[in-house]
Amino acid sequence: FADRYEIIEELGRGGMGRVYRVEDTKLKQEVALKLIKPEIASDKKTIERFRNELKTARMIAHKNVCRMFDMGESKESHFITMEFIRGEDLKSLVRKMGQLSAGQAISIAKQVCDGLIEAHKLGVVHRDLKPQNIMIDKQGDARIMDFGIARSIEGRSITGAGVMIGTPDYMSPEQVDGKETDQRSDIYSLGVILYEMVTGRAPFEGDTALSIAVMQKTETPKAPKALNSQIPDALNSVILRCLEKDKQNRYQSAGELRSELENIEKGIPTTERIVPERKPLTSREITVTFGLKKLLVPGLLVIALVIIALIIWQVLPKKGILPTPPAGKPSLAIMYFENNSRDKSLDNWRDALAEMLITDLSQSKFLHVMSTDQTFTVLRKLNLLDKEKYSTDDLQKTAREGRIKNILNGSFITAGDKFIINVSLLNAESGEVFDSWREEGSGEESIIQSIDQITKRVKTALNLSSEQIASDIDREVGDITTSSPEALKHFNEGSRYYRLGENRKAIESFEKAIAIDPEFAMAYRNMAGAYNNLGYPTKWRDYRKKAFELSDRVMDRERYRIQGDYYRRAPETVDKAIAAFQKLLELYPDDWIGNNSLGSVYSSLEDYKTAQRYFEVNVNNRVEAMHSYVNLAMMYRYQGLYDKAKEIYDLYIDEMGDNVRIRRGSAWNYVYQGEYDLALAELDKAAALNPENYQVIVDRGEVLLIKGDLDRAETEYQKLMIDSEPMARVLNLTHICGLYVHQGRFQEAKRQLELGMEMSERIGERVYRRRIRDYLSYVYWRAGDYAKAVELEDEIVEEATGEENLSRRRSALFHKGFILADMQKLEETKKVAEEVKSLVEKGMNKNLMRQYYHLLGLIELKKGNYSEAIELLEKASGLIANMFSNTNTLFNNPLAYAYFQSGDLDRAQSAYQEIISQQAYRVWSGDIYAKSYYLLGKTWEQKGDTAKAIEHYEKFLYFWKDADPGIAEVEDA
Repeated sequence: FADRYEIIEELGRGGMGRVYRVEDTKLKQEVALKLIKPEIASDKKTIERFRNELKTARMIAHKNVCRMFDMGESKESHFITMEFIRGEDLKSLVRKMGQLSAGQAISIAKQVCDGLIEAHKLGVVHRDLKPQNIMIDKQGDARIMDFGIARSIEGRSITGAGVMIGTPDYMSPEQVDGKETDQRSDIYSLGVILYEMVTGRAPFEGDTALSIAVMQKTETPKAPKALNSQIPDALNSVILRCLEKDKQNRYQSAGELRSELENIEKGIPTTERIVPERKPLTSREITVTFGLKKLLVPGLLVIALVIIALIIWQVLPKKGILPTPPAGKPSLAIMYFENNSRDKSLDNWRDALAEMLITDLSQSKFLHVMSTDQTFTVLRKLNLLDKEKYSTDDLQKTAREGRIKNILNGSFITAGDKFIINVSLLNAESGEVFDSWREEGSGEESIIQSIDQITKRVKTALNLSSEQIASDIDREVGDITTSSPEALKHFNEGSRYYRLGENRKAIESFEKAIAIDPEFAMAYRNMAGAYNNLGYPTKWRDYRKKAFELSDRVMDRERYRIQGDYYRRAPETVDKAIAAFQKLLELYPDDWIGNNSLGSVYSSLEDYKTAQRYFEVNVNNRVEAMHSYVNLAMMYRYQGLYDKAKEIYDLYIDEMGDNVRIRRGSAWNYVYQGEYDLALAELDKAAALNPENYQVIVDRGEVLLIKGDLDRAETEYQKLMIDSEPMARVLNLTHICGLYVHQGRFQEAKRQLELGMEMSERIGERVYRRRIRDYLSYVYWRAGDYAKAVELEDEIVEEATGEENLSRRRSALFHKGFILADMQKLEETKKVAEEVKSLVEKGMNKNLMRQYYHLLGLIELKKGNYSEAIELLEKASGLIANMFSNTNTLFNNPLAYAYFQSGDLDRAQSAYQEIISQQAYRVWSGDIYAKSYYLLGKTWEQKGDTAKAIEHYEKFLYFWKDADPGIAEVEDA
């Protein structure tokens, strides 16, 4: 595009392609340019939609409609150009603000009405009006975008009668039914948008698009005033009238609706109508301007620009890495203590004293204390971790980094048998000491009692009232940690190793602490974490259980964390987990572990919107721990919001620093967009951060497999065989078997998995043995050895029953049902389905009822009752909330076959194409992916298109050229 456009900045990428802000050198103005992905550009329907949008937007030349300028092609690249709007979409604005005021909502809705009036006057219905398609510029002006599925009121729909088109959350009842639409459909959609603006949520929310669509037809929305009492009664009535099911009862035109809104607005103060300006997500927003013609810049100039950028990076204020202290609570950072004795063997008390004091003070409901992990991170970042004495400047830097107002600085000394602790409290801003004292005891045994005394003095010095101190949570520190100073020293040593990522050394120290004090709950908990980091789930589970059994030996904050974490692992106790985490957040609303854990629980229940809200608390508070960033990005990815996910990864790297897990998450965000080279580049960055991280090797192998580079994938997996960790070698066997299954090499896959079973037995890690056995059962099933597959699933069911693990038992039964159906044992399949149903009913995730419906659908499919099978299988698929679950492949495969057998070749092709398009499923269901090409060949053959049939047969044979002998599909292809 160098002949016409100069790139100013990249605005982001989405499902359709990349978007840039450019200067149109012919028109001499800034515009937005969307570079369409080649695979999208080759789709005739998509290009038709773009052309329709261009045609419609040109026709509607109105200030409240985003203008489309051009659609073209340059060197085989397709693009469209449109008006560049400095702002954000309405969905993002509502998400950021929670709720808009009535005045703000009316101001935006009136402008949308203005755009619709013009469109409807020209006979155009938008049909996909939603907050994502309304841009709000920096002045608060609204622009309607994306007329790609618009149609003439008088003309025929390009989609045909009976086809539902639009976005279910904002779709009118007549759109849900696939009926003809007119301007009143847009009014219904605008009513939904108004509802969301003033309440922060859409009127109908469900787990699937289908369930929401059904609600649009059948359910009456709750009055918006019931969710936001500040809404004027008149506005409440206007919104409900827009949402009438019968379009005859709605406003009949956008002009009529606008008049009503204008009358309500007259009674609202002008100041309440101002829409807030857009603010950048991060604290700095630097735009580098360059043109494609000007890329040959002298090297020294480039270097100079880089140096300037680095200087700006250092000088500009950065957002803090820690949570913003809750308003009204005194905030405190506790530094590592100075060892003023001449005895270097006492150095371990430097951070041990600080850790104990942080633990004791963190019980308080009325103080914000920087946690031990956060303190470690800040001191490490400022190169103060091993500094023996802090200057005033060091203390103030620490406070600024943690956004803390007060600092506790201390030292200790021994005199004979006395252990003396000196404490100073400083105002972080001025550096002035406002209280200081000493605690004196006899020997190291007195330290624990001294900590309790320091805690009481700190609360008084920080001006907690006598009532607050009396009602505060303040158990003695020895009761919530250990009464043994020696055990405490080992625990503290282990905690330091744990934070440095040296898990083996950490475990050795924790074991020493537990040997001294077998009831040291936090040592068990941290040891569980270290084993989890090393990939030993059985030991993680055993030590986690021990921590749970001793949870009365920790402070309330930790007790609820431990209990919630323990209960969340079983479906029948998830309600107890939620209760525990909610109690935690009642006491400590900004507890990052509580918010992250509760978000994770709701994510496991497939309630992704609720989960998102808890993760956002931590991200908005800029908690440094990467878990919530990874989880929030995942929630966005589940919704197909790849750009939003990328923003979260970039935010973390920008403000917290580089991180292996963040890079891995970013890589998979690219994978799901089909950007495999960008994904591999992210994994290269992750490997540079930690070359020994075997998860990065696994990820590289998986991406190469998905990309179709099977030889390089196998080479990558084999690297794990030389890893020192036994778990890495076991991991290699499972992943390389996924590669073999992808190639139809089931016998080789079985041999490797059986070897993995032996290895996992030798190292005593039964959880990995279970995972291998799960996959081995799949391999036997797909290879047609049904009896062996059922035998393995029965073993899993029996084991899970003995352990009272309902989730694992349900999963094994479900897989057993698949196999029994293929064996034509339909009565047994029905019994298994009923058992699966009863287990789902014991948990909270009712979406899992899809497994029950799916097994019933398989029974009908085997009976040849295709219409009944399709109905049940579609019902099951409709309950899949996560669009990226491997479940999609297992569910879509029999549904596609049911379409094929029923003679509905178009829907069969669509379903098989869906399996192929979701390439990320290939890691574990590669045989289904490959066979989909074979079955597509069958459909094209039946349609009489020999060329396309051959094309798909050849693709199938490419993957299965080395498949086991005697496979019927290979011979047939």
